Amino acid sequence: MKFGFSLQDSYALPMPQVIDLLADAGFCAVSPGWQRDGDLEEIVRCARGRNMTVQTLHGPLRGMPTMWSKDSEVARPLLEDILQSATDCAKFDIPILVIHPWNGVDYTFREEDICFDHFDALVDHAGKLGITVAFENLEGPEYLAALLARYKDCGHVGYCWDSGHELCYTPGWDFLTPYGHRLVMTHLNDNLGVTDPGGKLRGTDDLHLLPYDGIVDWDKTIQRLKTAKKQEILNFELKIRPKGNRCTYDLYSKLSLEEYFRKAYETASQAMKGYFE
Repeated sequence: MKFGFSLQDSYALPMPQVIDLLADAGFCAVSPGWQRDGDLEEIVRCARGRNMTVQTLHGPLRGMPTMWSKDSEVARPLLEDILQSATDCAKFDIPILVIHPWNGVDYTFREEDICFDHFDALVDHAGKLGITVAFENLEGPEYLAALLARYKDCGHVGYCWDSGHELCYTPGWDFLTPYGHRLVMTHLNDNLGVTDPGGKLRGTDDLHLLPYDGIVDWDKTIQRLKTAKKQEILNFELKIRPKGNRCTYDLYSKLSLEEYFRKAYETASQAMKGYFE
């Protein structure tokens, strides 16, 4: 069994120590997030020094609706950051860039309002660099569908499946059936689904809990993943303090980071054992 871990930027320890703890716990890969002033070089060096794969780089997270704007000046700041993240993938031999198609639960999707120009620029840039762009499901599933349809014949555009996002942002959607053959990355995590009694979607439901601390059916998850493109490494995107100070589920604060990573590996192994059989 091979498991990866998506790095967060809010640990109490320096990143070299974090990577050592993850390697000691059993994880064989890491996936950092891109930051304009981040030290990606140090992360890559430390990970490879522990014989860990740097599986993906996660592109910028915020402001994704601007990428759909028909006004190039509105999109330019974010587009420049995203293009730089693709360039950094190539610089550090990271094969996959994960990108959010959208962020925000309150929106109205109208096909006549969308513009692909800035995503076209990203896909073209990544293709020239030999980088795969993996679009991830979260809020705004129509935007994901639009992108994967537009680039359906593009060999360097794939799909990143987030199990928790599917549960809390898009209940009733099944992304692996139409896109599983394009799967290149997983963000596996648990949560409690849509917790508002009226069914209102809330960003605070995106908890990134350890397996079995939410309501994900992990046996079903294995069966669904087995219908998709086989993954050599299953990546988990887990957070010791979900949503920071907005989190009302204080499950891990009494654990040291070492204890948390060991528990993460143990529950990942338990949840996904059947995938590798």
